[in-house]
Formats: sequence, structure tokens, C-alpha cells
Amino acid sequence: MAHYTGRPRFEWDEDGRIMTLLNRFAFVDDAQWVWSVPTMAQVDGASIPKFAWSILGSPFVGRYRKASVVHDWYCDIRTRGWKATHRMFYEAMRTSKVSGAKARIMYAAVYYAGPRWDVAADYDAQLAEVVAAETYSLEQPKLAVEQIERADVTLWQRRKTDPAAFLAMCDDFAKSCSSIEDVETMIEDHMGATE
Repeated sequence: MAHYTGRPRFEWDEDGRIMTLLNRFAFVDDAQWVWSVPTMAQVDGASIPKFAWSILGSPFVGRYRKASVVHDWYCDIRTRGWKATHRMFYEAMRTSKVSGAKARIMYAAVYYAGPRWDVAADYDAQLAEVVAAETYSLEQPKLAVEQIERADVTLWQRRKTDPAAFLAMCDDFAKSCSSIEDVETMIEDHMGATE
């Protein structure tokens, strides 16, 4: 059964935009994969497209905050595939008791316009190397993540997003789709191929 380990504590940076995790925190999905976020990891909610914030709210407000933190971290280190990372986000939201309708809309937003990468070529090798040994362990010690310089990697994102078309379909994502596979199919059928 999917669950979180630990209770995350955060500190906001001076600009009020970046949140620093003060303790280790993890999400364990139904397949028992551990999605661990180290102490001092910094997240900014950027893995959720900004145009979706107008209907969904900020990534750090509401029941999906924990899911957003884990999703942001894995979008940064890219040690697992983009689709698995986005699907974990959906499962983590449902574990956080986000309604099925809202979770499908948020999943649609990251599937449609969120970051994508080739896990073999595009992951942040330096960051991943430092955290790899502990990232998948529930007994992870504190890491000095703030000292790591992140590589400047270009992630694949949809060149043209159509926020109006996406927002118009939100009701369909919420009501007509009963699974995330339905969401993926609707996006590809109505909003264009994903790659």
C-alpha cells in the first residue's frame, strides 16, 4: 500500500519562491519503490506548469503539497523516467487524499506540459551520483545537497502549449477519464502527439 515516510518540515527562502526540506522525507508507491527526498533538497514547484496554477492553485498549497515536493525533486535529478515520475505524482496525490478528479487534472497538466527527459542521457549525473546510494533507502542520512552545482541540461517540453485548450478540457479530464491512461489518450488524441 502506498504511503509516505516521515513528516516533511520546510523553510522558505528569502524570495518566498524556493522551499528547502529540513528533514528526510519519502513516498513509497504501490510497487514499493521508494521515492526519497534528501534533507536540504530545494524545490520550487516548477514541475507543475504555471498556467495550471490558476485553476489548481500553487504547488505548495493544499493536499498535494507532499506529492509536489517529491515530484519536483525527481524532475530535478531525473534518475527515473519522466513517465514513471509523473505517474508517481498522481499516485502520491491520491495517497494524500486529493480527489480523483483533481488528481487527474493535475496529472494531465504535467503529462501535457511538464518536463520530460531521456533517463539514460539527460539526468543530472553529478546530483544523482551524490544521492543515489541513499536516495532509495529509508535510513538516509543528511546530505549537503545545497553544495552541488546542477548541470545545465535542456529538458524536453512541448514547444507550444495551449493553456486555453487545456483549461477547456479540464472538465473532461476530471469526469470522462477514469484512469491516467485515459488522460494520456485524451491528450494525445486532442492536443497532439507527446514527442
